This record gives sequence, C-alpha cells and structure tokens, in this order.
Amino acid sequence: MDLSFLEQLLGEPVEEQDGYRNVWVVALAWSGELKESDYQLVGKARDLAGSLGAYVHALLLGETASDQLGQDLIAYGADAVYLGQGYPTHASLARFFEEKMPEMVLWNSAAGSRKLAPQVAQQMGASLVTHAIDVMLDPDNRSLLAATPMYGGQAYQVVACHHNPQMATVVPGSFPTPYRDSWRSGEVIPVELVWTPQPPLNPVEPPHSYTPLERADIIIAGGRGVRNGGWTLVEELAAAFARKMPQKRIAVAGSRGAVDEGLIDSEYMVDMTKHIVKPDLYIACGVRGTFQHFGATEGARCVVAINHNPDAPIFKHADYGIIGEVEEIIPALIEALNA
Repeated sequence: MDLSFLEQLLGEPVEEQDGYRNVWVVALAWSGELKESDYQLVGKARDLAGSLGAYVHALLLGETASDQLGQDLIAYGADAVYLGQGYPTHASLARFFEEKMPEMVLWNSAAGSRKLAPQVAQQMGASLVTHAIDVMLDPDNRSLLAATPMYGGQAYQVVACHHNPQMATVVPGSFPTPYRDSWRSGEVIPVELVWTPQPPLNPVEPPHSYTPLERADIIIAGGRGVRNGGWTLVEELAAAFARKMPQKRIAVAGSRGAVDEGLIDSEYMVDMTKHIVKPDLYIACGVRGTFQHFGATEGARCVVAINHNPDAPIFKHADYGIIGEVEEIIPALIEALNA
C-alpha cells in the first residue's frame, strides 16, 4: 500500500517510488489567466489523489504562463507545478510524461488540449477518454472511470481505463470550483520542451441572430476541412441564404472536428452527443463524416456534402455531393444565391 501521501502529511521523509503514480492536470494559459475549469480540474485531481494516496502535479503551459499562475494552481490544490512558456509538440510532451510516469492525467476539453491530448495518448499508448462530464475512481484496481454523454445527453456511458497513464479530457464546468487556500505552498519548476505555434484560441461563433439548431430550416455546417481561414466562408454562405430566403430559419453549426480545431464552440456541434438536427437542408462543408455525425443528421430532408476527398464517408450518406475545395465551391454557391 502506498503511504507516501500520509508520510508527507506527518512530515516524514518521502521517497518517490518507481512506477506510474500521481495525478496530473494540464492547464493552458494563453491570455494571462487561467480558466475557472482549470482550477476545477485541480480540485477533482485532489479528490482522486486523496483516494490513491498520491500527489497532484500540474503542468502549466502557454505563452503567458507565469510563476504567479503556478502559485494559483497550488492554492487550489496542486502540490507542485511544472511551468513551460509555450505550446509543446506532442512528441516532446509525450517524452516528458514518459519520464514523469503519471498514473492519471486530466485535460480540459478546450481548444489546444482537445488536439494535444489524443496525440500524446497515441504516442504513449495510453488510455484516453474524451469529452468526459465526470471522472471517478475504481479503488479495487486503481482504474480511472469516465462518464461521457450519448444520444444528445439523454444517456451516459461509463468507460474504464486499464492502461497507464490513464487520461481524460473533461468538459469545462463539470466540477465545482474548490476552495482557494492561499496558505498552501509548493514548488514551481521550469521545464523545457520543444515548442510549436499555438493553435487558434478564439472560436468563431455564429451570429446570435441565427436560429437554434433544433429549430432551423437550413443548417450550414463546417468541419475540420475549413480551417486556415475558410470558416468565414461558412458564415458568408449562411448569410447569403438568410438574404435570399428571409422566411427560412438559418443556423450555423460545426462537426466535432471543427470543435476540436477551435473553429466553433461546442454549443453549436452537430453530433449524437450534443445536437441531433432535422432541417430541410443540411450543407456539410469540409466535414469528413463519422457515425456520430451521421446519426445526428439522418433526420434531415436533404444533405449536401462538399469535400475535396471523393472517398470521404460523408458522401455515402449525402443526397448530393460536390467534390472540390471548400474555398472554391462556397464562393460559387454564394454568387449563385446573390444572383
């Protein structure tokens, strides 16, 4: 039995043991401050670590990461904070975790982490559950259990991790914010990783004048394939439909890939775990197509797919398919609507 946590409380010298141990939280600081959900993750990690007899370590990353933000994480429950001022490559971060050997790692399901966590988990051969709304511990075998929504949130499944390190990306706001104890102390340790340009951080959200997805007559959806500035074209296509057909209710949406790329907020995601839609017309721009996406759009009267890849799964379920680059097809559609 691991008694090191109790030994620390009693002031006894502690020796790190070999093997996977400790609960880690990855926090990203892009704008000079952390999100409330970062502190919430530290609080949940504190609960897990208390049951495991382990410590809570935080990895604080970002161009605006600072010693003060590290001390904030300690005040909310972290025992130590590793500080890196930048956005790391997944390979360097995987090597970092291979050295530290965390037993569990919690990530925010937000721009940056949504892309980085699967890459790190794949390289390490780690267990990973994405978009969890709750995490808990199976004490019998030290397994991380994660609850994820299904069928538009009307049901949930609990997934168990069986291979260390055990990882989960957690939907922001899933846990309460813990008490901030300014008397807590801990070490902030600088780390050097291999840095890469940070991903987009400010998702483009649909204008508030657009109709909620469930009540829309026409939905223009963008996928991962409209990155690199192409998302503006999705907005412009929706605006063109709104001008041409003012009597119709128009909405803008995104696939899970678009959400993972930070192109649009998850509130506008068409997926069986979020929004199931039944519009008269559904135009999928740069959406590759997954089972979850098919299930969320099968009630649409007409599905039009635009994708440069003729083998994209979306074409198997579309009523009409246009093979070509989104950056070329959408302007042509807009021109036709404006004629």
